[in-house]
Amino acid sequence: MAESVYLVFCKPPEGEMSPEAFGEWYEQHVRDILAVDGFVAARRFGFEAVNGDTSPTMYSHLALYVIEGDPHAVMERLAASSVPHAEWYPRARWASFYGDPLEGPIDLDRLDDAYIVFSRQPAQMPAEEFIDWYATHARENCTAEGFEDVWRYRLERDSVDPLDPNESIHVAIYEVHGELPQLRAALKEAADAGRVGFPEWFGDILFASLHAHAASPTIAGVSA
Repeated sequence: MAESVYLVFCKPPEGEMSPEAFGEWYEQHVRDILAVDGFVAARRFGFEAVNGDTSPTMYSHLALYVIEGDPHAVMERLAASSVPHAEWYPRARWASFYGDPLEGPIDLDRLDDAYIVFSRQPAQMPAEEFIDWYATHARENCTAEGFEDVWRYRLERDSVDPLDPNESIHVAIYEVHGELPQLRAALKEAADAGRVGFPEWFGDILFASLHAHAASPTIAGVSA
């Protein structure tokens, strides 16, 4: 079975800890999770919203895990483990997603910076048709300067933020190099040059995109 990913978004409770304290706690939390069999690796990110005002753009932190084997079975092992949680854990906002791979295995070491796009197809379009179209769209985006590679996943919601549920079915994780204004300008230049095409229904797609910056190196799990 190909490696899947597990994306966990978090916004800690306001005013209860410094960003430094949160980062220290999360670093240990990730290491505790990686001790569970099936977790291959993880990397933490901070990010800024690029486009959209729906989940997950309102969070402040992303932990991206690589999972080997059935992700649901791995999560069952996690639930049965003794991974500790902080006292404030229930008061934080969380949203998490399983990602079923549509392409080769992701290389977390290359993701010092990432451009991450969540999307949902127009109402009139079947999901599979949209996912097939996105395969071409993602490669076209990679003709833009600063966009180096892309990994795509079919999404399944796990924990849902009741204040803002996310109904995206697809995520594209781009390896990028450059500041956000330059990346956005490069995408526009690629579109103006005709290297990126836009079907008439493009405006009906629900997008939420992020520019993520690594907050930790890649950490290997027991399954690595």
